[in-house]
Formats: sequence, structure tokens, C-alpha cells
Amino acid sequence: MIETNEINGVIVAQVKDSDRINAVVADQIKAELTEKVSVEGSEIVLNLSNIKFIDSTGIGVLISALKTARQNNSTFSLSKIQEDVLNLLKLMKLDKVFDII
Repeated sequence: MIETNEINGVIVAQVKDSDRINAVVADQIKAELTEKVSVEGSEIVLNLSNIKFIDSTGIGVLISALKTARQNNSTFSLSKIQEDVLNLLKLMKLDKVFDII
């Protein structure tokens, strides 16, 4: 479900086969992201360019990945966020919590 590429030591991850992060796919995405951010000192960027919708379960997945990354001295950033998803993050003030690049 998560496809990754390493660019200059940074792991760039992207959700494949879905344009949503919701309750249907959340468990699988969470498991795969947790595996990546649990590596001590890793730098992960989640490319959200193809994500059109995130529900509350999906927001929980992102917050969980950020928390796990911080516990492992890793970084977790979001990039290429579509306008509707970015507006949701801003509404929830999560644009202040996540590093958005």
C-alpha cells in the first residue's frame, strides 16, 4: 500500500492504489508507516499528491506516525498536499504540528 523511494538518504513514501486515507485502508497504511518511522534516525517524507480525502481515522494514522518518529529520533514530514486535504489540516490546526514541505 505504501511505495517508497530513497532520495539522498530521505525515504519518500506514497500511498498507492488509493486516493483516500480512511478507515478502509488505515490499518495497512499505519502498519507500513510505523515500520518506516521506527528506524532510529530515519527521515521520512509522505507524499500526499494523490490523496484527495482523509477521514478522522486517517488523521490518526498520520499523528501516530509522527509520534512514533519522534520517539525514534526520526523525522516525519508531509509534502505535496492537495488543497482540500491541506484545508482540513489547517482547520484542525495540524499544519502547526506537522512539518509540511
